[in-house]
Amino acid sequence: MFAYRTTTAQNPAALVEDRTHDEQAAILRPIVRAVVAAMLGESRDHPDVEDCTHEALRRAIEGRARLREGEPMRPWVVGIARHVALDARRSRQRTRARTVAEREDDSSPAIERAVDPSPGPFDQMADAELRRRVFLAVGQLPEGPRTAMTLFHLDGLAYEEIARRLGVPLGTVATWVTRGRKTVALALREVTS
Repeated sequence: MFAYRTTTAQNPAALVEDRTHDEQAAILRPIVRAVVAAMLGESRDHPDVEDCTHEALRRAIEGRARLREGEPMRPWVVGIARHVALDARRSRQRTRARTVAEREDDSSPAIERAVDPSPGPFDQMADAELRRRVFLAVGQLPEGPRTAMTLFHLDGLAYEEIARRLGVPLGTVATWVTRGRKTVALALREVTS
């Protein structure tokens, strides 16, 4: 028993060599995470660091058979972690370069690249068709309700002003506008059904 402790104290890698894959990963994970974080310049809890740590440990465990007899596992895993982190860094740089190149290639002014907030052609057609149907439905109303609806909704007049202009009681204007709305809504529903 004492000889094992001496061997372990002299060779810290022996702590890793005599373990299962899960135990090895648990022992090496903090070391690998530190190497990856340093290479990426990120904190140890950054998602990219965690991804690279998993990838490095996966490669190490799957490729363990390539490790030479008696060769310590820890430096080999650290080397894998370094390469995985370098690959991730290069990938980040390529992505940034591609994004910058795309921005530089677009020589049009920013105002031309901005999204147009106006309705698209299909929306414009749908709105025009709806307006046409509403005007047809309003045109089929009797003269009194049609005039009251036009004065209220298009000209923006109050019921009192409409009553004064048309020479009818206020209640009649309210009835005409309410019935006119119902008739137009019913006509639109029948057309779309």
